[in-house]
Amino acid sequence: GAYDSILRGTSGKRLMQKVAADVWRPINDENEVEPKDGSDVYPTIDVNIQDVAENALMKALIKNDASHGCVVLMEVKTGEIRAIANLTRTDSGMYSERLNYAIGHATEPGSTFKLASFLTAMDDGYVDLDDKFHVGNGECMYYDKKVKDSHPPKTSTLTAREIFETSSNVGTTQMITKYYTKDPQKFVDKLLTFNLGKPLGLGIPGEGKPLIKGVKHKQWWGPTLPQMAYGYEVLVTPLQTLTLYNAVANNGKMVKPRFIKEIRNKGLVVKRYTPEVINEQIVKPATVKKARELMEGVVEHGTGKGLNITAFKVA
Repeated sequence: GAYDSILRGTSGKRLMQKVAADVWRPINDENEVEPKDGSDVYPTIDVNIQDVAENALMKALIKNDASHGCVVLMEVKTGEIRAIANLTRTDSGMYSERLNYAIGHATEPGSTFKLASFLTAMDDGYVDLDDKFHVGNGECMYYDKKVKDSHPPKTSTLTAREIFETSSNVGTTQMITKYYTKDPQKFVDKLLTFNLGKPLGLGIPGEGKPLIKGVKHKQWWGPTLPQMAYGYEVLVTPLQTLTLYNAVANNGKMVKPRFIKEIRNKGLVVKRYTPEVINEQIVKPATVKKARELMEGVVEHGTGKGLNITAFKVA
């Protein structure tokens, strides 16, 4: 749909004169406008990887009896999307492609947003990996909002590294509120430098609109800062989240997701798409290094142990 004008080409036009009921004759020997064939669009999708991605997503949705889900595979350096699958459970209980959640569905991201919080606190110089924070029994209150961990912490004090590895909501909120309560806008402004507050501009219609509230937003209230810390009261699409994670994999360089490699006409390349950099360096190189260490730790010691395979490094 997005590339219809390129694929369609243009229709030819010829002036005709009606000479009988259903009989027309051309006025001139040649067309007034010659028809032009459409061009061919070469996408970045790899059909083999796409097949694996769709099957893996299907298995995961069935296993968890989920209503819907998506998976996107993005090439780190180029931003080229190698696979994108979106499945929805139908009334019959089967799964089919109904809606592009990855691009169009801006929702509260929850724990995947903790990476943004940690990048912010580490890059601002407030937090190092072994700094300790009190998490108690894994519950705390902000005004009338209870923040709770999905599983009790092993000790009442956790390091920043352990908070990330075990995905502690309480630890993350304690960390962010400790350093940003006096100036919450500073936290917000840093998040905006990660391009989280605006659409990616993909050239595909229907991209979900993200929301990162500022302190002057009409819905900003007491618990907003601690809630934002672990991915609530914010809206982002899965592809916007992926773009941030990809930047960490790419040593801090944020590239735009891309679905098209090139456009050809009659076999000749008429346009070649190259990587588009959104932000040359989202955080300091030292911060990127720490973030990668945290993400690897999730798989080695934390909530992602099931992915700790020996074939290659997983974060």
